[in-house]
Amino acid sequence: MLNHHEHGRKLYGKHNMKQSEHPEFQTTFSRFSLVVFLNLSITLAEIVGGLASRSLLLISDAFHNLTDALAVLLSYIALKVSVLSPTYRSTFGYKRTNVVVAFVNSSALLVVVALIIRESIERFFNPRLVDTRLVLIIGAIGLVGNLLSLILLHKESHENMNVKSAFLHMLSDTISSVSVVSGALFMNRFNIYWLDPLLTLFVAIFVIRESVGLVLKSLNILTQSVPKGLDVRKLAHSLLTHPMVENVHHVHVWALDDRDIHFEAHVNLKTDMAVSETMEVRRELEKILEKQGITHVTLQFEHNGCPGCGLISQHEHDLENNH
Repeated sequence: MLNHHEHGRKLYGKHNMKQSEHPEFQTTFSRFSLVVFLNLSITLAEIVGGLASRSLLLISDAFHNLTDALAVLLSYIALKVSVLSPTYRSTFGYKRTNVVVAFVNSSALLVVVALIIRESIERFFNPRLVDTRLVLIIGAIGLVGNLLSLILLHKESHENMNVKSAFLHMLSDTISSVSVVSGALFMNRFNIYWLDPLLTLFVAIFVIRESVGLVLKSLNILTQSVPKGLDVRKLAHSLLTHPMVENVHHVHVWALDDRDIHFEAHVNLKTDMAVSETMEVRRELEKILEKQGITHVTLQFEHNGCPGCGLISQHEHDLENNH
């Protein structure tokens, strides 16, 4: 007889095999550790160089790199946790760890940027003399390090929201490094030192734009809202095209993470069928939904069940009838 733990391993063994094929496993620890090392090194160099040169742009870039190093480290930990097997306490597994970290990383970046904007505005009206040669040297080192980090994370950023949040940190720092280098060259040539906080503001605006999008997307998943691009009414209507379906109600659509989209509903059938006969109907309905991006389908078949129920609620049903 299998004990509790052995039974759990047997029950979820197949799930583990599928998870090992996920792209997260191709994102190796060496890549993440290298990105963290690069950013910590750049951070130290830019803090020392920023204080020595009196450049706010260099110091702000240093804090960007510090948050990036932490973000990448957190992203890696989240990837490892997210592919753990489901348990009897966490039946969905830990996939949403990626979404939570994406939300935390992007939200934290917004806080850091807000502080930098405040300092930039103050520096804009009270510009300080900047040692542009030192800024140029440190900025160039930072730019090379950030470009390497982008290359290391680029592939996985298209496949995972969590990695994308870390990639955005890298991208913001790369753009910031470009601003540091170009700003240093321009200030060295024309002695316009208010350009330092001005370029910092431009970088901050870009980072806010990218981060807000990721915050909203991750928040949409965490609140179990309908994923962007999907319409509950259209999904339900597509099921009504099946000759055996009378109506669809109690519909729920949500995303488990940035890849898995779940659909569940009650389906009233036109005839009273045996459970074995509904299996073919279920497979056909699943195919209809899969074509629209649904990855997991749960259907409850009924016959003359839940009279008067709408797609979402009785209120929703009334609204549909009024239209």
